[in-house]
Amino acid sequence: MENYRFIDRFFHSQYELLDLTETEGRDSNTLYTFLNNLHTTADRLKEEFDCDIKGSPEFKILRLIRNYFHHVGDVEEIRLKVYVERNVIISHAEHLIIPLETFAKSVKSFIDKNSLPKSNRNYAKKKAFVDKEMAAISELFDYTADLLANLEVFCNKPSLKLDGVVYELGFDMYKFVYNVTNIVADKCREIEQLNEKKVIAELDWSYTADNNIGKHDVFCHPNRVPITTTQGFVYPETIESAI
Repeated sequence: MENYRFIDRFFHSQYELLDLTETEGRDSNTLYTFLNNLHTTADRLKEEFDCDIKGSPEFKILRLIRNYFHHVGDVEEIRLKVYVERNVIISHAEHLIIPLETFAKSVKSFIDKNSLPKSNRNYAKKKAFVDKEMAAISELFDYTADLLANLEVFCNKPSLKLDGVVYELGFDMYKFVYNVTNIVADKCREIEQLNEKKVIAELDWSYTADNNIGKHDVFCHPNRVPITTTQGFVYPETIESAI
């Protein structure tokens, strides 16, 4: 039997999650399976090869969602084609959206779990850890400061009225899944025992962090900025509070 099958499981679950040809085969376990395989892969790479992917913002963001999924509540996954208007450029053709409420609750769960009363002697250490993790996430997620400043609001089904219609806001995971897969691919190529595996040898040229999607992945005219909702991109003329 081929060794290090955790790598095979990781890339198989990634393929099922992102590849457009696998649309019909996806089910309620697809995202959950990928997140668990990513978690296992990170642990095994560190334990067996002293290879650390846990410091990447992509991994940190996905770990928050995985831990919420694993320990707190369900994560609803929404798959949609990206709707692009004229003079708008985006990095990917398909969304992998969860409600923004779910991501906010994932962040809140992490903060709550790692927070201590100010009277505790470890308060400063724990706070520094949380601050460091949030700072790392902000390297790739542009709205981290807004999220943290209004966390309770975002944890309560954040919505906006766009052109008179109320939409629940969404969080697109596609970039983070795509990027972390490329990071794992590059790391595997650097490790002799993994580079020889069939699944690594057969990866095409696109699987490399050189192709990773940056922090700002939508380019558009300032007066035509798309808003990510649980129904995909909306390009509103008017934006109002949903309350």
